[in-house]
Amino acid sequence: MDNPRTIKAPPALDRSWVSSCGLLAGVKKGGRLTLDLSDTARIDSAGVCFIELLRRMHREHGGEFTVAGANKRIAGQLISEKMAQKAAYAEPPAKENPVARIGGGAHSAASAAVDALSVFAEMLYWSTVGLFKRQDMKKGGVYEQMYQLGYKAVGIIVLLSFLIGVVLSLQSAMQLRTLGMGNFLVPLIGITMIRQMGPLLTAIILAGRTGSATTAEIATMVVGEEIDALRTMGINPMQYVMAPKFWAISLTMPLLSILATAAGIFGGYVIALLYLDMSTSFFARELAKVIKLEHVLAGCFKSMVFSWLIIWVGCYFGFKVRGGAEAVGRETTSSVVVGIFVIIVANAVFSFIM
Repeated sequence: MDNPRTIKAPPALDRSWVSSCGLLAGVKKGGRLTLDLSDTARIDSAGVCFIELLRRMHREHGGEFTVAGANKRIAGQLISEKMAQKAAYAEPPAKENPVARIGGGAHSAASAAVDALSVFAEMLYWSTVGLFKRQDMKKGGVYEQMYQLGYKAVGIIVLLSFLIGVVLSLQSAMQLRTLGMGNFLVPLIGITMIRQMGPLLTAIILAGRTGSATTAEIATMVVGEEIDALRTMGINPMQYVMAPKFWAISLTMPLLSILATAAGIFGGYVIALLYLDMSTSFFARELAKVIKLEHVLAGCFKSMVFSWLIIWVGCYFGFKVRGGAEAVGRETTSSVVVGIFVIIVANAVFSFIM
């Protein structure tokens, strides 16, 4: 091994001295170097990197590099900068096993499904059988919720259903007119609105309006510890909070669906009158031929099932919230997305069996 060398560092070990000292080029195989920092009063990040680079180069060449004479502040700065460099250049975490990731996702999905079914069972029990065992429902709560969830949604539901009826009828009439079959617009818009579009549009609108409001209300109660306060007072939160909403939306949803259907059919009537030159009497006569009681009952049944799904999803995401205001917003968004998805899936299932 070569004779050891000792280099006296300047009072300011900064970038300018590092670039002019030439020590990096003078590293020899098996050499020994000591950097004396006894006179050094200031060192910047370039000096720290320079010292670390000297240490690594001497180690790679089988030599030895040491630092001597550093005061307490300089030594502390070297240690802290070295720790920061190690953290910055730390090895990335090992990638998770795909099988483990899939298994973890399946386990999380199964747990969420069990929790959701538990909320659904409690919702049905405390809204039906539970009413005869305990009277924890807020007095007048059902009428209040019918006003909030049903009456206040009439305007937006009727307007959107009318516009959808106009657009659907216009697009259909343009094609039927070219084929000389404009009179088929009446059964098309009638059956479509009664069995499909009326209940579906109502459910989607209420999933975004009522579902999000339900989730936000319950989630805020959970975050504010109001649910815990109800349990402390011996009041069942499911029956106190969820049962009025369940009965309110179950009673108002079929009526809203009927209003949406009527508005959509009226939109079709406007197109038939203005675009196809169809008379009012002909439209009414053809509509009466295709409307049957089973179609109306099917639409009402679908709308009631959709209402249960909306309140179920809204309450599930509301009760599962953990955290603060950010968690409330996150679960409210999830409630709307999942609610609309579940409604569309349920409608697809009904299309095959009804």
